[in-house]
Amino acid sequence: MSHSKSIMMVAGEASGDMHAARVIGALRARDPRIKIFGMGGPLMAQSGMEVREDLTRHAIMGFAEVVKHLPLSLRRMRDCERWLKEEKPDLLFLIDYPGFNLRLAKQAHGLGIPVCYYVAPQVWAWHESRIPTMKEVIQKLLVILPFEKEFFRQKGMGVVYVGHPLMEEMDLRPVNRDAVLRKNGIKASHLPLVCVMPGSRKGEIEKIWPLYLKASRILRKTYPDAAFVVPQPHGLDHADYRGLTPQDSFFFVEAPAYDLRKVCDVAWVKSGTSTLETALLKTPMVVVYKVAALTGFLAKRLLKIKNVSLVNLLAGKTVVTELLQGMAKPQRLLAETNRLLDQKAYRDQQVKAFGKIKQSISKPANASKNAANEILKLLKELSPQS
Repeated sequence: MSHSKSIMMVAGEASGDMHAARVIGALRARDPRIKIFGMGGPLMAQSGMEVREDLTRHAIMGFAEVVKHLPLSLRRMRDCERWLKEEKPDLLFLIDYPGFNLRLAKQAHGLGIPVCYYVAPQVWAWHESRIPTMKEVIQKLLVILPFEKEFFRQKGMGVVYVGHPLMEEMDLRPVNRDAVLRKNGIKASHLPLVCVMPGSRKGEIEKIWPLYLKASRILRKTYPDAAFVVPQPHGLDHADYRGLTPQDSFFFVEAPAYDLRKVCDVAWVKSGTSTLETALLKTPMVVVYKVAALTGFLAKRLLKIKNVSLVNLLAGKTVVTELLQGMAKPQRLLAETNRLLDQKAYRDQQVKAFGKIKQSISKPANASKNAANEILKLLKELSPQS
């Protein structure tokens, strides 16, 4: 390209920050002069983006939560609109976060700024009404789930399947359990070892953490040596995990803590990217999700799919138990946990399914480089003279 380009990016969650950071690295490796700015997270900043606001610290989810934080969302949208108008980037690159990003995409389209979207809104699950807007305002859609390519192609969208970024972000090699436990200051006698993941947003933790804490105390009545590992996301601290006492056996480690999660006997995982991570780590799991009552009420009526976790969606069947909303109770969680601990055949069934899921998303490799190449290709198509 004859002159350096500018790209505005927006990612609003921890997973989006991780995925986008690698794309930024791949872009800057190809063109060090490229200017990248916008809203994102710490990993995007480390990769060379000018992060003007860290959205991952206070990510917002759900209908009720969005209403509650409407003034903050409106202020962020005004900031983004101002940057689009004043700085006129060559491209707006959006990562997931559809409630905010699709509105911003409409603003960019109105200003004549092309839009490339990475990690598609899950309109195949719910909110299909978004598709006409997506078709109108997104020049190129980069998807990471194999079945999405055909879904969006049938909707008439310009779509490219780039592969799944987790396959390059995660180290999936086997580890030595005793060495990993020693490194993290955990005794080998702590059995079972349970990975506890209530989410990366404070709103999620407020809903899910009390359930995990209560279940952990009941489990230790049966397994006195049980211990619980919490991979703590950036932007959260111990004060966000309320109610802990000296008698509770919890170990907090910096997320993503893949090695430690590999050696856990079972995992309690909030629905989202972390379920796919856990499957790739071959750790048997129970999926849990709780949101505000209004959000849950509306979602139940809008969802078009039986399962919500990525693991079950990619498997095409129910592989892991999902405890959602009213089903998310300590006794139900413990019943499923005990089933995983006591029934080897059931555990093996999950792990075998996880292997098939890994195989299904292994190609194409290098999702981030593929995404960066598609961005540069789009910029070139938009500026044929360059």
